[in-house]
Amino acid sequence: MVTLHTGALSAVAAALEDGLDIRGYLAWSALDNYEWGSYQPTFGLIAVDPDTFARTPKPSAARLGGFARTRVLPRVSV
Repeated sequence: MVTLHTGALSAVAAALEDGLDIRGYLAWSALDNYEWGSYQPTFGLIAVDPDTFARTPKPSAARLGGFARTRVLPRVSV
């Protein structure tokens, strides 16, 4: 599955191969949030229930963490 982070990290991998000095990657948002009068769309790595404010890590958080732990970036063709 190609996600926003997978595509962006694939571009980071390509930039590294081209010799650019990349020092890090910043995800757009850790938590889903209330923006412009709505809880949609959701961009966070952690889901937030708007009624209880309970937080639940999404699969994307685990996937991004896996890239960080292994230091192996995804490669996708566009």
